Amino acid sequence: MRISTTETVAGRSVEETLGVVRGSILWSRRIMKFNHGGLRGLSYTSMDEMSEGLLLAKEGAEAKAMHQARLLGADAIINLKLELTELSDGLYQAVATGTAVSTQALPKAIAALPVEVLAENDDDAFASVPVFNKPAVRMLSSAVH
Repeated sequence: MRISTTETVAGRSVEETLGVVRGSILWSRRIMKFNHGGLRGLSYTSMDEMSEGLLLAKEGAEAKAMHQARLLGADAIINLKLELTELSDGLYQAVATGTAVSTQALPKAIAALPVEVLAENDDDAFASVPVFNKPAVRMLSSAVH
C-alpha cells in the first residue's frame, strides 16, 4: 500500500476516491505502582521509552487506516494526517486520517511531461504555467516564473 501526505502519488494517477479512512490507538506511558515495606510510589518510563511508545502508537493508527483502505479495495492512501493528543496525564491518542484511493501507474513517458497549472486569472495570456515533475527542471521552472 502506498501512503502519501500529499494529494498525489508519484508516478501514478488517482483513478477513484474510495472514502475517508481512520485509525486510532490509545497509548499510556507505563506507570507502575509498587509497595515496598509500606512505602508507596510510582515509576515512570524514560523519555526514550516514551518517544518509542508514541512512535509505535502512530504506526498502529496508520496500520488501522491501511486495513480500512484495503477493505475498501484501495491501493493507496493520500493526504494522510497523523495527530497525537494527550487526553489526560500520560494517556495519549494517536489518530491517522487519510483518503483511500485506487491508482494506476503512469507510462514513463507521461510521468516526465510537465503538468499545466492554471493561474487564477484565466484572461491573462500567461495563465497557464507548466510545472515539471523532474526536480532539476522544476527548479529551472521556478526560477523562470
